[in-house]
Amino acid sequence: MKIVFFTQSNWCIPTIQHFKDIYEVVGVVSKTNHPNSNEFLLEYLKGEDIPVFNWQSSDLESLSSKLLELQVDVGISFGFSYKIPASVFKSIKEGVLNVHFGKLPEFAGPDPLFWVIKNEEKVVTISVHKINQKWDSGELLVEFPIPVFPGEPYGLLASRLSVSFPSKLESYFSGQIQFDRKPIEENLEPKSKPTDEILTIDWKKQRADEVEALVNASNPSYAGAITSFRGNPIKILEVSPADVNITGIFAPGSIVYADPNYGIFVLCADMKYLRINILQLEGTIISGQKLAAMGVNTYEKFGV
Repeated sequence: MKIVFFTQSNWCIPTIQHFKDIYEVVGVVSKTNHPNSNEFLLEYLKGEDIPVFNWQSSDLESLSSKLLELQVDVGISFGFSYKIPASVFKSIKEGVLNVHFGKLPEFAGPDPLFWVIKNEEKVVTISVHKINQKWDSGELLVEFPIPVFPGEPYGLLASRLSVSFPSKLESYFSGQIQFDRKPIEENLEPKSKPTDEILTIDWKKQRADEVEALVNASNPSYAGAITSFRGNPIKILEVSPADVNITGIFAPGSIVYADPNYGIFVLCADMKYLRINILQLEGTIISGQKLAAMGVNTYEKFGV
């Protein structure tokens, strides 16, 4: 079987590596010599001697001709942000299969993993579908549900999915997994990439679990969840639930305890506490302990 990949993402590398040892990977379609080029991916492909076909929206006719010439059996789109037109996917015998890290059509959109984590979903579904001319639509071929570990950040979950996925897709190709194909209804309200408003912690309203989920969903793709401290914007990259024995009256967002050895602890809207482990401020990533050592005081507040 001859396969061509459409990708700009390192997440696709384990699948390319796995499939080139089983099938014939005739090439990878990606952006080259462009600000959106993934130099790490391109170097990997060069080292593996896998041809790279440049994606240029103004000249897709030559790409279609090349795919016809190579007699490609199937295309796999994995971490590819450009819409593949009919002129391209129809030049491939079995069309193009898209790998989507989210259940369809519920999690249609460009960044489903963010919403899976932010919404505190216990399972992420990898959906593989044959594309048509609409985004995240077409024919659903197979689904692979994978549990989300408690406290798992975006980057770690994405890496785990990308490593476990190749053998699962291979089991589908080899017929070990049977799945009833079905059409995917177009989601007319797909989940967009998060805005700064969505990425901002609302200490007065959000439970500790909600804050932790937002922080995990934002790390590393959005460099953390947004808040402010002493009038300056900061981002929080890692938190963990904590039990704190304190006396005093505190408002949500308040620092209830700060110590150079133990770090910083903050109260959330449900009267539960989070330990602030890693933050980014003024271009510097520091620990909660380091921030506490810099003179942070109890009763100071985030988000003010």
